[in-house]
Amino acid sequence: MASNPYVKSVLWLVGFGGIGYGLMLLTEPSAEKIERIKASGSPGQYNADDKKKALFMQKLQEAATSSTPIYRQAANTDKKDN
Repeated sequence: MASNPYVKSVLWLVGFGGIGYGLMLLTEPSAEKIERIKASGSPGQYNADDKKKALFMQKLQEAATSSTPIYRQAANTDKKDN
């Protein structure tokens, strides 16, 4: 029975799935650890590169919620300013 490849596959699947689940539970951070991490990263400590990344992510978010393409949004905002 152990020579059957389907049985072996199921046993390996269960074994690795169990190991993965155990590691997931073992490495899950607690709520207080998450709060400490959030508190240590205040917005005043961001450098110019982090601000550029945040601005880029904001532009992507706006593009995702808008129906116009991102290459047209910049042209539309320039026309509105003039």
